[in-house]
Amino acid sequence: MGEIRAEIVSDLPAATDDDPVLVRLREALADGSFVASGRVLPEREIAEALGVGRRAVRRALGALETQGLIWRRQGQGTFVSAPPAPKARRFAGIAALTSPAEIMEVRLEIEPVLARHAALRAAPVDVEGLRRLAERSRDAETDAEYERWDQAFHRRIAEAMRNGLFLAVFEAIEAVREDPVWRRLRESTRSSERRASLAAEHLAVVDAIAARRPEAAERAMRDHLASIATSLGLPAGG
Repeated sequence: MGEIRAEIVSDLPAATDDDPVLVRLREALADGSFVASGRVLPEREIAEALGVGRRAVRRALGALETQGLIWRRQGQGTFVSAPPAPKARRFAGIAALTSPAEIMEVRLEIEPVLARHAALRAAPVDVEGLRRLAERSRDAETDAEYERWDQAFHRRIAEAMRNGLFLAVFEAIEAVREDPVWRRLRESTRSSERRASLAAEHLAVVDAIAARRPEAAERAMRDHLASIATSLGLPAGG
């Protein structure tokens, strides 16, 4: 299977939300039709499957990238998960030195602040991307799908804050959460009903960010994380 080149698409007119190729591609990616091992199929194969030109596919992929639903890396391809934290390797050993309670304690201190600042600094495209990621978490049919969109959602908030140091702190948290032990612990508490509840909390965070209400965004994120902590049997903060 060939790789997709990371191409510059800024010279192409943006695909609008009602663009038929964008609509079909978004639906196909959501159900995994054009994805193999987390990687999107090459443009040529997608174009053939949809019966359209590669230029139309490229425009649609550019729109999806802008919305935060895919990401590209030169020489490696296009992916449907969140971009890997570039500094994640620095934190590879932290998971063995911490506990779920410590992870939640740090998340409860950091991520509500990220949401508060995102309400002040997020660009419209960030807000739209967050809403789509929250909707994807709501529509996830498996825990693996939910995990993918949940991870992308929280990272997008950290990126929307526009502060490299805070993003580095978030990457440390993200690296620990990637540890298989912690991942299995989260999965053990998430039924389909529970995933739906968490996704509704995601949407509440987005609504507050979109309304430019920093205190509401901070509160919604804190409530979301407290809900997670409670389901894991961990302290939910003060």
